[in-house]
Amino acid sequence: MDMSDEDRLVPNLDGTRRGGLISAIELSRDTPAVRPALHMLERWESWTGEGLPLRAHFPPESFGTLMGRISLLDPVDDCADFIYRIYAVIAANKGGTDLTGTRIGDMPYRDYATALIQQSRQCLTSGKPTIHENRFIWRNRTYGICCLRLPIRDKIDGHDMLMVIDLHSNPDKRPDTADYIPNL
Repeated sequence: MDMSDEDRLVPNLDGTRRGGLISAIELSRDTPAVRPALHMLERWESWTGEGLPLRAHFPPESFGTLMGRISLLDPVDDCADFIYRIYAVIAANKGGTDLTGTRIGDMPYRDYATALIQQSRQCLTSGKPTIHENRFIWRNRTYGICCLRLPIRDKIDGHDMLMVIDLHSNPDKRPDTADYIPNL
């Protein structure tokens, strides 16, 4: 969904228009930017139990260079919104805000929040991984992020949730291997 500059920029509290969604597109698993997280997608696909893979199927030692890039989201209000149970440390450092405990819908840029909620809902309700490239302006800086979302179950008798892996890329071009920044 590409938007004009006027559509994508939402007002800041001071009335200026300096942030929000630029574009959100679905990507395939063979997109080069996904390669660093492909092992996590393959791990998800290797699940042989009933229902969604359990969170325990993804121990931290399986994260490798993705450590610090993984968020956990809990659905609320029948997937009308999601709360960051854990927000990726690298995303918090890059964006200057730790969103742990925050609803996506409470993020400052409505169009960006709406896109994230739609993508998260699509993943959780389909029960299948999704991959999106989101380009946005956050606090007057332009970002491009390839997001791999994996629907998982918290524990055997728990609830369904999302594991989201953020792969930051150069927002001035489509992500490829060279755009992946493993150690920010």
